[in-house]
Amino acid sequence: MFGTGAVICAGFMEVADGSTKILLLAALVVLALAGLATLVRARVYARLAASVRKWVRGRWVPVSVVGALVLVVVVGARLTVASGESCEDPAEVAVMVPEDGAPGFAAVADAFERDSTTPFACPEYHVTTFGVGWPALRTAFASGWGDASAEDDDAAPVLGPRPAVWIAESRAQADIVASEALTQDFTISGRALVAGSPLVLAVPEAHAEALRATIAPGDRAKELIAAAGTAGLSVVRANPDASFASALHTVGLYDDSDGTSDAEALELDLGRALEEAGLPLGTDGALLCRLRELSTAEPPRVAVLTTERAMLDGGAACPASSGVGGAGALVPFYLGSALGLDYTAVRLDWAGEEPSGRRAEAAEAFVEWLGTTEGQAVLDREANVRGLAGQPPSGEDGPLPGLQDAPVAEPGASVVGYTRVLSTEERYRTARRPARVLVLVDSSASMGRPADGDRERIDVARRGVLGALGHLSGSDQVGVWAFSGTAGSSPQPLLGLTSSATAQGEAPEFLGRLRPSGYTPLYDAIDAGTSHLIELDAGGAARKHLTALVVLTDGENRPGGGAGADLSASDLIRSAGAGAASGVRVYVVAVGEASCQVSDLQQIAAEWDGECWDSSFGELESTLGSLFGQLGGR
Repeated sequence: MFGTGAVICAGFMEVADGSTKILLLAALVVLALAGLATLVRARVYARLAASVRKWVRGRWVPVSVVGALVLVVVVGARLTVASGESCEDPAEVAVMVPEDGAPGFAAVADAFERDSTTPFACPEYHVTTFGVGWPALRTAFASGWGDASAEDDDAAPVLGPRPAVWIAESRAQADIVASEALTQDFTISGRALVAGSPLVLAVPEAHAEALRATIAPGDRAKELIAAAGTAGLSVVRANPDASFASALHTVGLYDDSDGTSDAEALELDLGRALEEAGLPLGTDGALLCRLRELSTAEPPRVAVLTTERAMLDGGAACPASSGVGGAGALVPFYLGSALGLDYTAVRLDWAGEEPSGRRAEAAEAFVEWLGTTEGQAVLDREANVRGLAGQPPSGEDGPLPGLQDAPVAEPGASVVGYTRVLSTEERYRTARRPARVLVLVDSSASMGRPADGDRERIDVARRGVLGALGHLSGSDQVGVWAFSGTAGSSPQPLLGLTSSATAQGEAPEFLGRLRPSGYTPLYDAIDAGTSHLIELDAGGAARKHLTALVVLTDGENRPGGGAGADLSASDLIRSAGAGAASGVRVYVVAVGEASCQVSDLQQIAAEWDGECWDSSFGELESTLGSLFGQLGGR
């Protein structure tokens, strides 16, 4: 009987957890000792053993039945765990999370999965997370989420599965999405505040002491910027069109400004500071990763308007190619206002989908779990955000660097109304620096290949460029060149730099004349384009424009012959210093056989303070739209 008891306890050990396992282990030890005593006929247990055998012989039928039932349960549980075939399929739920910080929120979802199992260790839910940037998700919600099978060229892009839960960076985001929706494809069925992250001015540790000596408690953004200047630091900020956190910073900055002219001067100063430090115009993540890459022995003398969460990431989400800088930690300086991100779990119901059932149950369970003690601890630990109590993230080993004296900031303490965000966007479009953009379009022979369906690659490129021009405003300038043939005969100007309104009227005719042929003199075209823009911006410090070269290519450098054919990626990287002095940025959109990841295009763009974006032909129009939206502000 003692042997049978030991088997039963061991079986339950396979499916139990926590304190239950401790109790079963204790029972197993007791049974093992008692069995050993019986086997050796220890005299001290002889009378007890005889009594037990006599009791069992008198009741052998019920004892056998109970033992059999227990064995059936144990064996069944062990088979369930071992095979997995008896587990019901877990309920699937798609969760959309912010692009910046996506790995941390994915880890939070994984913890929810592990925490949600049946008594026999079967998974109840399976969570799929995907990160989407603010401009892309805003566009997708406004025009319909999209249909991968849609034949309409104007259909909205497909960003991923329709999310049942969206972790918005702010309640204001959800309100903006609801106000801009042109269709009734979705409804917001619930919202729950789950976390937050205050806005900060982040300073490399090497320069923090100099700033600390020039500030006073309660200083707002305007005072902190002035103090940074006194300490010899330039202030930079991510693009408000690409970063919602930066849009909130802009709300605070414009509240402190004295009018449109003051806002224009502010935008000019912020833009020039980015260029002088060699930092990109994009998201908080892209800016901080580049700062980390540039921070060798002495980090740039800049202070970054960002969030506590982004600052704490410490490069964990940066591409491996970004290297490891030596700047040390960033130190946060907290703004006198209570502005910050208030992460809100938004429940979404979609037209044509059952609003109840297992998917809805899984979504509700996930949102509820985020508010539990366990969920809040995981958000703190994995996502570097503050829980509902407002305490600074602590990590696993105590207070994180720079947060020992950080103030408590409860999420949602100062929620910004969405109309205030939208009105600030309008002011930003007026105050921002005008853009001067030169577009290089690959028209080599490979662009005559099929892209998708009946369309050729050049047709998709033509449509994408024409659509992207709509993101520029009347104060912007744009030109279009094509490159093909050989380096000696390329590039060919199609449209000289002119107002965006003129370009939108004339570009269709010029782009329609393109006939793919010849080689791909890519490096020669980039060199010619950057040289042209540098000459235009020879005014240096007096420059006003945001100047960018946008290169669209479907292949690697194949120059043919002629002057410029011997240019290498190293030559373009070395010449980036001259471009930085004039504020020229290079952006590459790689499609087809071209790739940012397995070529020198990413490094070339980074050295020219720009970015390389991989795209498919199906996504090319939305990719170009997102890029020009950053440059043109709409």
